[in-house]
Amino acid sequence: MAVRRTGLVRARQAAGFTQETFAEAMGVDRSAVVRWEGGTRRPSPHQRPRMSGLLAITTGALDDLLHPPPGDIASTPPSGGSGSLPIAMFHADAPSLQEEADRLGLATVGCADHLPDGGDDVLRRELLAGVLGVAGAALIGPSRADAQALSRVPATVNGLRRLVESVQSDYLACRYSRLAAGLPEVVRYAHALRASVDSASHARVDGLMATAYRHATWLALRLGEDGLAAGLSNQSLSIAQASGDPLVEAEAAQLGAVVLRRFDQTDQAQRLVLDTAGRLDSTGLVEPGHTAAYAMLLETGAYTAAIAGRRDTALDLHAEASLAVCTIGGAQPVTLTPSWIDSRHLGLYEISVHRKLGDFGTSIEAARAIRPGSITVTERLVRYWEDVALTFGAWGKREQAFHALLAAERAAPEEVRLRPWARDLTRRLRSSGPRLPGLTEFAARAAIT
Repeated sequence: MAVRRTGLVRARQAAGFTQETFAEAMGVDRSAVVRWEGGTRRPSPHQRPRMSGLLAITTGALDDLLHPPPGDIASTPPSGGSGSLPIAMFHADAPSLQEEADRLGLATVGCADHLPDGGDDVLRRELLAGVLGVAGAALIGPSRADAQALSRVPATVNGLRRLVESVQSDYLACRYSRLAAGLPEVVRYAHALRASVDSASHARVDGLMATAYRHATWLALRLGEDGLAAGLSNQSLSIAQASGDPLVEAEAAQLGAVVLRRFDQTDQAQRLVLDTAGRLDSTGLVEPGHTAAYAMLLETGAYTAAIAGRRDTALDLHAEASLAVCTIGGAQPVTLTPSWIDSRHLGLYEISVHRKLGDFGTSIEAARAIRPGSITVTERLVRYWEDVALTFGAWGKREQAFHALLAAERAAPEEVRLRPWARDLTRRLRSSGPRLPGLTEFAARAAIT
């Protein structure tokens, strides 16, 4: 049984709107407003930032109005089967813990004795130097030396594109050291090139430059340098907007939301991705790449909502993203971009969203539905093992968490040497129960004290 959203009605009236004028401001028929307030429908995710703006409330407050407290909707049937799986599935009559690990492909994970030598601090300084090099290029622009270097070689947009594709390959493969070494050169080249080409080429250069800054933002986040990441993300966003390329802007906005979350600004993060998704949706999503980017933004919004504890919004956004991706079919991208890759692995977001909501059984069930060997992009594979490890760790299943941690190490050794999640989980595993075979050696390899 639908429950009338009286809070939404009062918010509309307090903002000075009738149903007719509110519908006009939202660009919908009055019947849509009637259904929203009557509790039979909810506005689409990309409509919510505009709605919260018109009502002069935060997106979080709007979520509360759209999802009444449980006591008010006790008679409303559930809208889907997304609840937690019963804990009993892991009891004595269920498969053993090792069998559960086998089903996830965890039991075949071995030690990574091939890891490079050197402490974490050495690697961190090396990578931080690369990020600072990008930040320096952003502050001072092309130097005279850069201009002279460009004068000695053909400076073309295609040349910049090749450089950006090279660092993008390093980003997707989680080759942190190579990414850090290459990014400053790419950004200096881009700034110097933009100063030398005619205005007709500025948009293409801007699009490539924004992508380079996005990858630098990602690396800064990996290092835990949130302040640096914020500055680099601002560069990426402003240059992406100047490029006029909706795909570049979408990918810059997605990572911009991640930066905002680091500063506990979930409302702003949600507004950024949903506003950008709304602009993409207004194009009709006729291009598969636009649809992939749209889905990526909604999934980022879903994870952001889960962090803020907005369960219904998180699940709504995930469901809408999944529906959008179904329209892509077998289309292939001209260029392999982060958003396109995300659209092929939306199941990873389902693991993340349920983990953040505390639905550990549902999260692991989503992980079981994915064959790790089918994830051919290292950056996404690491995300899979990270979520599996953190979910098992939060659930108190230490052995499975450690197996997943080993798998992440095998996929991207630098990941576990740098990322706080891996280091914190390792420390919890060491201190929370009996000694796990191999954990001490793992901590030594990862320079975790």
